[in-house]
Amino acid sequence: MRGLLLAVLAVGLFAYVRDAFRTYHPVIEKQPALMQSIATASEKIASKNVPARIEGPFLVVSLKELSEHRLIRFFDPQRIQNIPAIAYLTPDGKLVTAMSISENCRSTDFYLEGENIHCASCPSYWNMTSLEAYACCQKYYPDPIPSTILGDEIRIELQTVRNWKTRS
Repeated sequence: MRGLLLAVLAVGLFAYVRDAFRTYHPVIEKQPALMQSIATASEKIASKNVPARIEGPFLVVSLKELSEHRLIRFFDPQRIQNIPAIAYLTPDGKLVTAMSISENCRSTDFYLEGENIHCASCPSYWNMTSLEAYACCQKYYPDPIPSTILGDEIRIELQTVRNWKTRS
């Protein structure tokens, strides 16, 4: 009985320390924070397709669309890159932009639930901040790409999107 109690306490302590000291994915760590923190939703938040435009060397989407929908999905308007990109905010308010593909099952759609981002086609899901995997797909999370904020727009270097290649 005592051994079982110690094992339960050890697992609980491990989970607490892991969550308390979770770090950002290296690309996400360098992203801008838009707010202190945001409430996570316990219900499923599906991605919303939004238009993107090209402005000079940037792929541009509306920050307002992200605020309204929490998870947006958008394509290169010229379809030179056929894989869409996504944008969402972490619970800490950091902007995440990523290529929207689960390279394990080839799905290009995701949804948010709690503090996790889920593949819309398979059981894979990851922590929104660290991209730590909780299911079958350890390394093929949506691949973060750098972006910036200018006024009410999210800007991603167009060549970063167009030159992106799958990791598998």
